[in-house]
Amino acid sequence: MKKIFSGLLLMVLGTFLCAGCGLADNPKPPAVPSKSKQVLKAMFVAGANDKAIVDIIRKITEKFNATNRYHVEVQVETYENEQYKTKLSALMASDAAPDIFFTWPGGFLKPFVEEGKVFAIGTLLNQDAAWKGRFNDGVFAPVTFNGRIYAIPHGQAIAVMFYNTRIFQEQGIEVPKTFTEFKEVCRKLREAGIVPIAASAKDAWIAGQFMLQMALGIGGMDLYDQVAAKTKPWNDPQLIEAGDRLAELVNLRAFPKGFLSMTADEGRNLFAQEKAAMYFMGSWDLNALSAASVPVAGNIGVFVVPPVDPAHSNVLIGDVDQCFAISSKCQNAEAAAAYIKMFSDPEIQERYAYDAQYLIATRTKLDTAKVTPLFWEISKLRQNAKQIAPWVDRRLGFGEGVEFNNAAQAIMAGENPAARMTALQQLLKDNAFR
Repeated sequence: MKKIFSGLLLMVLGTFLCAGCGLADNPKPPAVPSKSKQVLKAMFVAGANDKAIVDIIRKITEKFNATNRYHVEVQVETYENEQYKTKLSALMASDAAPDIFFTWPGGFLKPFVEEGKVFAIGTLLNQDAAWKGRFNDGVFAPVTFNGRIYAIPHGQAIAVMFYNTRIFQEQGIEVPKTFTEFKEVCRKLREAGIVPIAASAKDAWIAGQFMLQMALGIGGMDLYDQVAAKTKPWNDPQLIEAGDRLAELVNLRAFPKGFLSMTADEGRNLFAQEKAAMYFMGSWDLNALSAASVPVAGNIGVFVVPPVDPAHSNVLIGDVDQCFAISSKCQNAEAAAAYIKMFSDPEIQERYAYDAQYLIATRTKLDTAKVTPLFWEISKLRQNAKQIAPWVDRRLGFGEGVEFNNAAQAIMAGENPAARMTALQQLLKDNAFR
């Protein structure tokens, strides 16, 4: 899930006139005035560190507006992550959703589908075998409800532990293979005066990401599936143990001073400036960390957080990403789908990989010479994963997912894990989630 929480960044990518506006010495038929075109509103997530994604959106929008046969013009707005969620939810509630919109899969999208707010884009996708055939197996499962596809994914993401290879080498540290070794790495770094992990728990989802990884390393995907299916409670002993392991990292001083008030951007910058040795985040941050101007660039490796129980190794947090959907109120779903289809064109998928360093959702063959070794390393982690577990707020949505994140944040703040998880179970039961 792209998670940037530094406030609203509204970037109107612009309204683009159709092609045909020639130079004075090369007259062409006058362009049809923009106001006479049917306008489709589009809204996407993109933050301050997403220039490559913004460029992709801009180029597609320019091309579509200049060449489409539907006589429509797409007008785009982009927002930072949390502001986007708030904005989209408000628009959905007032039946004023944009025609085309970014969505996370699973539990984020499901309520909108159930309320009849989303067009079943699969009805058009299934009529275009070439379009559907572009995608990797399984990518539509998280955006499919009652057998119908409601969004098109264009990327994938996993949560990885980025680490500073220079610091590890200088401190004589090897990549840990067990959770005990992982704790020892944190202890050794702290003793050397180095912040072990650039965690920023002001944003509760980051605390939830840590705790979910702990839980997966204790009970594996089975534990997660049973909790999601409500056959196990949130205060199951294995989830309480996950909270204990998270609290243990806090007590080891694995996180920076003031981490509870630190934003996601501040956490990233701590690692980027080589002031922390590790950084647990989605693979979407690879591009921001790899820029030539970033001190840590060239000294980055990645690994999967080792499990508490070795039986549950290589269970990663991850999901499809860059999913686009169409509002059920859209007056020209065919044109909206044609616009979305352009994001899966091979040359655009290449831009996702080469320029934005995003794992892609299609079968597009990539040139190994045009992607970084770290991109391939992350890609291999994704390919070799035993299982992939979606972020809790993606899988279970605003209710349970957000409350789980809040519970994880409270545990990182010092609350007793058993008491906090029992309170979570009771809260969700009282509010009819359980």
